[in-house]
Amino acid sequence: MEILARPTSFDDRTGPDFWIDEAIWGHRLYDEQTPWLSFLEFMTVLLAEHRAGRTLREEALNSLSYRPQLQLRLRNLVFNNPHIMTVMAEDRTDEAAWTIWLAKMADTAGGLEERDFSYLRERFESFKDFAAVIEFLQGSAIEGSSNKRWSSKFVFPFGPNALYEDVNVNPRGGVTNDRRFFARTGELLYLMLCRSREADTLRGLLVSRFLENPAPYDRMAAALQGEAQFSKGERGGAYLPCSAHPLFDRLAEDWLAVLQLPIPAYDAIPHLVTMTGLNLILYQLERAREVLASEPVRLVCEIVSPRKSVVRDLSADSYQRNNGLPQQAVERFVRRVGETEEWAAACASDAPVLHAADILKKAFGWPDGEDDEQVPDPQVLIDRLADKAISRHKQHIGKIHMTWARAIGLSSRRSSRRVRYAPTDRLLKTLVACCVGKRLEFRDFLTLLHERYGIVIGDGQARNYIDSGDADQEDFSDNARRLEERLASLGLLKRLSDSCAYVENPFQRAQAA
Repeated sequence: MEILARPTSFDDRTGPDFWIDEAIWGHRLYDEQTPWLSFLEFMTVLLAEHRAGRTLREEALNSLSYRPQLQLRLRNLVFNNPHIMTVMAEDRTDEAAWTIWLAKMADTAGGLEERDFSYLRERFESFKDFAAVIEFLQGSAIEGSSNKRWSSKFVFPFGPNALYEDVNVNPRGGVTNDRRFFARTGELLYLMLCRSREADTLRGLLVSRFLENPAPYDRMAAALQGEAQFSKGERGGAYLPCSAHPLFDRLAEDWLAVLQLPIPAYDAIPHLVTMTGLNLILYQLERAREVLASEPVRLVCEIVSPRKSVVRDLSADSYQRNNGLPQQAVERFVRRVGETEEWAAACASDAPVLHAADILKKAFGWPDGEDDEQVPDPQVLIDRLADKAISRHKQHIGKIHMTWARAIGLSSRRSSRRVRYAPTDRLLKTLVACCVGKRLEFRDFLTLLHERYGIVIGDGQARNYIDSGDADQEDFSDNARRLEERLASLGLLKRLSDSCAYVENPFQRAQAA
């Protein structure tokens, strides 16, 4: 299992107290950063690196440093602008509406040295047209109905002018990057794609589809924002622990499959977000499996049935087992240091606690000088660090599997007291769009999902459960039949005969005809 050295070229005074979750998965996965927000952070990094001439390229491993856009005028206008509704409701003349609104914004806009929005009068024929654009961007915003602070809300990423980093704007107007919702998961995503075998192909598609040929709606963001605004400093410190991984390649292949669909770029984004969520869930589980040296990760998926079934129970068991894998990996990662020859030598030395503390400090960045006081023997140090690591892990990184599986439509509690894997229609549509070229025989589709993502649906993929007596072949055959019926109802499957059913990519149907 590859673990690259912790970067030392960045001064990260607010960084982690010890380097355990980060050594396994990177700096960092974070549950409050949803798949959508991770994609937005990725796009912000991509734009900044494109402007610096380093699109999807690392000059050295874990050396990423970029200067993102802020676009504070745009986000003030879209998300910190209650006055526009008040002015519109008063039904004033166009001149009066502009005058009153400009005065109000000059008093309340946040994070700006100059609160002059008069340039907008030249860019819109009327105040009503201006209000309509604001309403459109508010309505299409990402997680627009959330109660997040206005500076942590995001317009849809129609193009370069609509991309900016998450910031906190304090009452005095100060702007800081507090990493609450852009918590570096998007930076990890960027590094994964940089290190994939498909980076060169992906680079051209991302630039051509998102940065050089943005959607027409991006011109709305440009009209509102005016000249781009940038952060004062560079953002550095991202860390991905392996230089290559099969999952990085699969993630890039999935992105290529979606980006090559004959659909507008903005229609492809939800599919990219969903496949990113699925692959990052599997990345967390796969790295945990590598630490534990355990069996391959499997996602037993129930295609929801009207009554309780054996597959439902196995799916819930599969979910619960996977949900606990990362925490088990954290504890194992800490405790295995006690199995090394170096540790044995330290324990046999004249100052075992002191030498053991040096080993832990070198491996994990802990203890800090106080934690090793009054410790009777080295094993207590390991126990204490394991407890601290698990406690920290549970706060955010340990919630990734649960939070993201729900967010992408992979898990559900519907008709059950236990959470299990039960894919929604939205996830199924994305899997078909991503994995099926034009058409694919249904049985081959099930095999492909199993080989690529460890998804178990039909009896052909459930041999372990059937051979062990945990389920009958009929249980999983019925599960596959329910999926076939569901795909047919969604217009994603066509049965040509009793023995031949094909899954069809709806976006490629015209080409297949």
